[in-house]
Amino acid sequence: MTLAANRQLYILNALNNHEFLTKNDLSTHFHVSARTIQRDISELNQFFDDTKSQQEISYNTQLKTFEMTQQTDGGQLSDAQILIIMKVLFASRALNNRELQDITAALQNQVSPSHRQVVSRITNKEKYNYVPLHHDKDLVKLIWDLSNEILAGRRIKIQYRNRNLKNWTDVELQPKSIFFSEYYFYLIAAGSYHNRDRFYRLDRIINYEELADYHPDGHRHDYAEGELRKEKPFMYNGAVEKVTFEYWGIEEAALDRLPTAKVIARHPQQKSITIEVNAADTGLRFWLLSQGNMVHVLSPEKMVTDLKNIVAQMSQLYQGTLGQPTGPQPTLIN
Repeated sequence: MTLAANRQLYILNALNNHEFLTKNDLSTHFHVSARTIQRDISELNQFFDDTKSQQEISYNTQLKTFEMTQQTDGGQLSDAQILIIMKVLFASRALNNRELQDITAALQNQVSPSHRQVVSRITNKEKYNYVPLHHDKDLVKLIWDLSNEILAGRRIKIQYRNRNLKNWTDVELQPKSIFFSEYYFYLIAAGSYHNRDRFYRLDRIINYEELADYHPDGHRHDYAEGELRKEKPFMYNGAVEKVTFEYWGIEEAALDRLPTAKVIARHPQQKSITIEVNAADTGLRFWLLSQGNMVHVLSPEKMVTDLKNIVAQMSQLYQGTLGQPTGPQPTLIN
């Protein structure tokens, strides 16, 4: 083995073991010049390039050390990409503390040694102040198992808790997709007793079992999640319809929240815009109400009527003529 090959194997082994190597240390160790060490690094990188190994030895100017990195075009995630994934996980609040800690620890281990302390400092406060949802249910294995049931085309029976979490029912269904929206994971599935798809929150599934009957072509049940996210940005069942409203709020906020929304008119004198959107009516109605006096629904007539009745009940609540112990109570308007 030549001296150059010996040096390069030493460098490669040390970097793969996450050791910190400086040019001066290597020069001293092998009794060669810094230029010779740089040539060794260049030859190793040329070897990686020729063999398309997705590896590269780079120089960290801050720490003044060499480090092994992975190119990201089809290779490992970069340290910046791992940081972004961790940030999204914290913001989602979808996982309980146990599963969040496990996943972020695994991601942290994928960060290059020279950046682990940086990533840790950036994420420690978010990890410490993380507030999970109240259900405290483990979801990772359930998501994996149900995803495999979908691919296999199997029908399943679930035990599902209702909204008040006091009672549960057995439901036989054909699972179609796992979907995440606004803090919760949902199972989208069709049952034998209704024609439309329904949404089941995964944290409310007590357990499930496979049924004997199944569709052998699981991919036939592939679900158009992209279309669903456009038309149902809020996870409520309801008919998709065209709704038009005048809006005095922040235009970008409305267009970002409602993927199918478009501005069809502008009113500079009123400082408002008219927006048209195709979306499921139930979830959209809740969002429209959240905009307070910044929105005026123009059509369809049924939604206009429903919102008038809701606003009237809200007014009566604050006037004290509704919601009192001995008087009439608010009613849900569907």
